[in-house]
Amino acid sequence: MIPDEIQTGNYGIGAFFPLVVLDTAPRWQNQGPGITPLRCTDDTGQLLAVRWCAPESAAAQAPGVLAQLLATAPTTQELHDAELLKTFHRALLPHLNLIALTSTSVIGPWSQRPGRLLTAIGSSRPHPVRAARAA
Repeated sequence: MIPDEIQTGNYGIGAFFPLVVLDTAPRWQNQGPGITPLRCTDDTGQLLAVRWCAPESAAAQAPGVLAQLLATAPTTQELHDAELLKTFHRALLPHLNLIALTSTSVIGPWSQRPGRLLTAIGSSRPHPVRAARAA
């Protein structure tokens, strides 16, 4: 796996999420939460991707799960088969969501996401010290 295949997504609200892009051509439309995106006219839609939607406590699992998914995902040509795409969508593991999103929502490799150094280093604030109780 090439580490930069795991991308960073952002809807513009400051929360970053890992994802893999399955089809880089803008030809997909969301139909609603949990519904498989539909193929539309080329160049009028959005990118097709699988995003990680787990709680922050499970974030460390995301790159491995997404890399595994990418290794077994349908090819771009296979994505044109609506039934195969629905089957793939239904088989996704929990915390994975098949979506269509704009190209501007993909901001670069997950390994270079904004704030990653802060996450790796941890908070620079000192931890509070508890005073001993007087007897």
